[in-house]
Amino acid sequence: MFHALDEKTVTEYILKSPIGNTIFEGLNDLIGVDLAEGNVNLVFRVYSKSNPEKSVIVKQALDHARRYPDFKMPQKRAALEAEMLKIENKYCPGLAPEHYYHDEEMYLNIMEDLNKHVIMRVGLMQQVKYPKFAEHLGTFLARTLFYTSDFYLPSAEKKEMAARILNTVMCKVTEDLIFTEPYIDHSNNHWTKELTPHVKAIKANKKMQAEALKLKESFMTHQQALIHGDLHTGSIMINQQETKVLDPEFAFFGPMGFDIGMLLANLVISHGSQEYHAKDENTRQEYREWLLQTIEDTWNQFESEFRYLMEYKINDQWPSELFKEEYVAQLLRDTAGFGAAEIIRRTIGMAHVPDWWEIPSDKERAVAESIGLSAAEAWMLHQHEVTSIKELVDMVREARPHPDVLKAR
Repeated sequence: MFHALDEKTVTEYILKSPIGNTIFEGLNDLIGVDLAEGNVNLVFRVYSKSNPEKSVIVKQALDHARRYPDFKMPQKRAALEAEMLKIENKYCPGLAPEHYYHDEEMYLNIMEDLNKHVIMRVGLMQQVKYPKFAEHLGTFLARTLFYTSDFYLPSAEKKEMAARILNTVMCKVTEDLIFTEPYIDHSNNHWTKELTPHVKAIKANKKMQAEALKLKESFMTHQQALIHGDLHTGSIMINQQETKVLDPEFAFFGPMGFDIGMLLANLVISHGSQEYHAKDENTRQEYREWLLQTIEDTWNQFESEFRYLMEYKINDQWPSELFKEEYVAQLLRDTAGFGAAEIIRRTIGMAHVPDWWEIPSDKERAVAESIGLSAAEAWMLHQHEVTSIKELVDMVREARPHPDVLKAR
């Protein structure tokens, strides 16, 4: 019977589970540590006191978001996460944590402990550079999206998969939080008081809202591939050699550009947040350039790998080379739009990010956030004109705080 675990009961659970004899080889001196820093789930590390190398991560889905108890969520998302980790490891071995065990009744997964890695978002706030990130994530995006699309899967198999992996409740969360609520008056929205002039300008811009709703319609109807659905820098564990993508519980068949856009958007958020996190001006400028280059390199790696798969692994239902060219070009435009919506949501909607909230001064935070919003406005309003990733990068490089926000600094 389901019950929420804690630091004590999680060790008792492990000892009774098959993992007690496999991973831990019968060791009974287990210690549980609560790691839940995110918005949604319970997460524990369990390790052996006598042999700390023996360790696992236990992730349990509650019937609500951990940080927002009134926000109800389906516990069956744990089963979807288990399936997604298997799919990701099939097509991108080494780029997702190894999955050990799924308990359907307890709504939990036991997986590889990435204790030699850090949450990428944390590293970015400390100006750490990750030389293999762009290669790893560009490859991850290209392979997971291509191999679950109609370009690779037989039509019937793709449709059956899409019908099985619906994830309706989690999709509704995204539809509301990213595409609808930030542009209207809603109780879930909140922002730094000093940012209000910029927020008012965005809400008054009818073109911004219309573009967001076009993206919402695309999110709801374009079943291009099995997407991760929540691919941001808080869902990535990383070090100088390895990169692991976590938390695919929002997965469903949707538009490819959503995953790409969300990932690049969170690099843009980091770019804006360096206004505070990088204290030295030279360090700030240099790290921001690294972030911009990483945005460009990630897209370029994605495009290169995706084009290779379109050339050599595609099925025989897509004989037009011009179609392939135009498809990739549209993916970049989709990336810009979805990325803009993600930045706006993380700044004035619900579920903000540490990049912003760990800036203690309201005035300093508002300036940093305003830089991010300016980049988002440029991406959103010019998405249909974009022809290269360099154009998107330049929009971020040129983003400046709203004049009224800067005055209040």
